[in-house]
Amino acid sequence: MRIHKLPLLLLTALAVSAAGYSQTLFTYGAKTVSKDEFIKAFNKNPDTTGDRSEKLKQYLDLYVNFKLKLQAATDEKLSNDPAYKAEADNFRTQLTENYINEQADINGLVKEAFLRSQKDILLAHVFVEVKPEGDTLPGYNRISEAYNALKAGKDFSAVSAEYSSNAAVDPAKGVIGYVTVFTLPYAIENLVYSLPPNTYSNIYRSKAGFHIFKNLGERPAVGKRKVQQILLAVPASFTPEEKAKITALKDSVYHLLKSGASFDKMVQEFSAPNNNYDPSNIIEVGVGQYSQDFEDKVFALKNVGDISEPFENEYGYNIIKLLETMPVNKDESDVMARARLQERVEQDNRLSIARDALIEKWKKQIKYTPATYNAKDLAAYIDSSLKKGRALTAFKGITPNTILFSFAKERISADKWFQYNKDIREMAPYDQHNPDVLMNQFVKTSADKYYRAHIEEFHPPVAAQLKEFNEANLLFSVMDKHVWSRAAEDSVGLKNYYNQHKDQYKWQPGVSAVIFSSSSKEVIDGIAGAMARNAKDWRAIAEPYSEMATADSSRFEDGQLPLKQPVPMQKGYLSKPEQNETGDTYTLVYVFDVFKDPGQRSFDEARGMVINDYQQVLEQKWITELKKKYPVKMNDAIVNTL
Repeated sequence: MRIHKLPLLLLTALAVSAAGYSQTLFTYGAKTVSKDEFIKAFNKNPDTTGDRSEKLKQYLDLYVNFKLKLQAATDEKLSNDPAYKAEADNFRTQLTENYINEQADINGLVKEAFLRSQKDILLAHVFVEVKPEGDTLPGYNRISEAYNALKAGKDFSAVSAEYSSNAAVDPAKGVIGYVTVFTLPYAIENLVYSLPPNTYSNIYRSKAGFHIFKNLGERPAVGKRKVQQILLAVPASFTPEEKAKITALKDSVYHLLKSGASFDKMVQEFSAPNNNYDPSNIIEVGVGQYSQDFEDKVFALKNVGDISEPFENEYGYNIIKLLETMPVNKDESDVMARARLQERVEQDNRLSIARDALIEKWKKQIKYTPATYNAKDLAAYIDSSLKKGRALTAFKGITPNTILFSFAKERISADKWFQYNKDIREMAPYDQHNPDVLMNQFVKTSADKYYRAHIEEFHPPVAAQLKEFNEANLLFSVMDKHVWSRAAEDSVGLKNYYNQHKDQYKWQPGVSAVIFSSSSKEVIDGIAGAMARNAKDWRAIAEPYSEMATADSSRFEDGQLPLKQPVPMQKGYLSKPEQNETGDTYTLVYVFDVFKDPGQRSFDEARGMVINDYQQVLEQKWITELKKKYPVKMNDAIVNTL
């Protein structure tokens, strides 16, 4: 039989390739580590200096020790520690939230919000109210008549005045006022921002009724204003005489302000408090937050410090003072502004809408499968169980174990549906609970919960990050148990190690000094002046500044002082106040004494260094014990291919 060479060569190459992914690099105890796993670990943070093969072999020792420590942590069941579990759960939750936000395109939502924030839209509508429990057909017929009138060319304001059922619409002829991003519910915002200027929408159904929206015009976004308000309240119960007194008072207050009276003082003396109960009556006013006439007065003020003339609204007479203009951010690359915008997106329902839409996609991934059961019997079972306050053993052919639907690895039974109903009714006892709506919510909630619990099955990068975090967490726990805490607590061992290695703990030439630091130049200048007069009393000098400055006295080796200029080896030297490179701290140094020769550190002075060195001794001893417990065997042939 003749063998063709090309297929044979291909088979050989494939075999070698497949073997390469399963080559065992080393074993420890009964565990194996492949060359591929090791290379992947090295490539996460590779050392690119020098010869790569040498760096790989150096890293091999570290990786062996890492695997030994992890095995010890596993055998010691450190993952059962409540603190470990809490950290693992918190990380998993954060990682899951971030991934789901990515799926929901949070970056796209933030970009959309930024673009919409750049303009304000003057909005009007025709509104036909519909009672929640009422017949919607008359309302729909009326809004349809209005829509047909608009199509026939009738003026929008006239149509709004004629057809709108809400009395608040008529005086303004349908004008809502200016709106911007986040002013309206997201669904309406989408509709409004899709309208070109001077065009109107199709009929829109909201919870309140039917609408037709019109974009009356657009302007560049005006942002927000911070104002202080004097409100001279005129309740509806006031008699004409009482209102006349307030009318005279507002003129007197305005005259006093124009004559230089303190606005703060006038607020405290005459103004009714705002709804936010801030005694200073300072509020931020953004587009679409207040009535249009109030906003118009606020945004008419041009310069900080400007004061409006008294004007009347439904609450009484207002006088406002402009404290700050807050323009809309126009730089999409501004990190802080983007973070604030993302926070608004996360708080708004637009993100929850996007995430809710994902659930339908997830239901296919998690293999959502409805079960067969008698819906009427289930409803009777739930009603009876709710009356009893517990899931009944059986009723109308339904038991707590009756399966309602399932996912790939979980079945959802009637007892969970009962508990969901019970919880909903406890949270909202007076609401109407439509069984079909509730079941739809229950399926979505269950699907969301299942997807989150199994997210690593659907997204490998999440699984890799969870594994990496949990291993790092375990490594920290086992190192703390066997090395770090043990070294710090072994006072006898530390002192013995210090006495055996005293020569390692020497002071190099340097100075004893005090370092003063503060974010205030005035504070440092004040300390410098006092130190120049009497440095011996440095503690008394520092005391009055304890809330604004720090004072650190110690021995410092040459080059350790935090100054740009070298400190001369001179007793009594006082540096000039110096600003650090970032500009947020000022530093001053005074030298008490000079040490030109090396000197022995006491145990207390060397304690930090001793602990560090002793930890390394304990770690090496522990690793030796681990290698006996989990014998390490290298595959030299594979090691040589690194």
